[in-house]
Amino acid sequence: MNAKTTSDNLIIREFTAPKQIKLFISLQKNQVSGQLTFTDPISENEWHFYLYLGNIVYATGGVHPIRRWQRNLVTNLPQIPFSLASLQEQLTEYEADLSDNVWEYGQICNWVKQEIITPQQGKNALLFAAREILFDVTQARQVICRLNQNDILAPKLEPIEPEELIKQNQQIWSRWENAKVADRSPNLAPVILQAKELQEKTSISAYQSLCKLLNGNKNIRDLAVQLRTSPLQVISSLSPYIQSGIFSLVEVPDFLELFTTTEAHNNYQDRPLIACVDDSLMISQMMEQIICLAGYRFISINDPMQAISTLIECQPDLIFLDIVMPKISGYDLCAQMRKHQEFAETPIVFLTANSGIIDRLRAKMVGSTDFLKKTVDADELLQKVVELLP
Repeated sequence: MNAKTTSDNLIIREFTAPKQIKLFISLQKNQVSGQLTFTDPISENEWHFYLYLGNIVYATGGVHPIRRWQRNLVTNLPQIPFSLASLQEQLTEYEADLSDNVWEYGQICNWVKQEIITPQQGKNALLFAAREILFDVTQARQVICRLNQNDILAPKLEPIEPEELIKQNQQIWSRWENAKVADRSPNLAPVILQAKELQEKTSISAYQSLCKLLNGNKNIRDLAVQLRTSPLQVISSLSPYIQSGIFSLVEVPDFLELFTTTEAHNNYQDRPLIACVDDSLMISQMMEQIICLAGYRFISINDPMQAISTLIECQPDLIFLDIVMPKISGYDLCAQMRKHQEFAETPIVFLTANSGIIDRLRAKMVGSTDFLKKTVDADELLQKVVELLP
């Protein structure tokens, strides 16, 4: 590789620790500086290592840079609260933005310079990111490697010694292999697919906690930080449920990814909106998880006395309505809703444990469209949604 050039692409299969050490030791020996990029040809994910004289100044990339940033703050810089709004303001102040690959490094260096964090905290934060990046590179079955020696990031903090980082990563990776979960990405989010089966296998308190925790909004790494454990411990605990089909692992977007462009925001706003009126938070959370993963918008209303005003404002395309609620029953609420022109044609599905002839007749009299069992099953729920939405 000539100095100040961009290298040809190098395909590396099974990028294991020995191959990683061989590559980085060679770069150290030749005192190479620049941006080393690894690309997964299947997922097209990219990870970037900024080198200076062969050492790692900073690593970034992957699918969730802002999620990783939040985890980094919680773990290593707890004196700095995470806020996307304040992050954008700070980057504007430093004349940077989230599209810049080195915005994280700039933030950390500025905080060290201002003595908001210590140099050791800064180094810990850089190591945190580099470990996650290297793990994801290792998990890719094949990577395409290229070096751009025109893109040099001069170190402002102590660089990372590659060999030690690789050895630490190898220990973590070996544990994942030994636990037989090496094919499961820590960037995926666990979700509940079979709520009824889970309820039968757990206590009420455990079931409620799992519904709140596994809502499809946090990936394995996010959960590990929240629970103060390791990603391996999280995925190992969930594995029996995943194998039995009660849980699944799904892709989750980075924070505000849906709203990064006007077009994406408009596309999201065009999706059907489904409402659930139920005083049970647990039922609402379960339905939100299933419906949002299927690509629909969702709104939960837990106070039935506020239901009509909220529904008029948001104009949902489909409404799920609990029958037994405090202060007003689902029957009475449905009858009131049908008096409003806004809900004259809107499908209204009752959520109930009772679906006998008398219940069905009463439901028809007040204008309901259909019934669904209160113990929500993902397949039944989505089938009902597909049937009733155009």
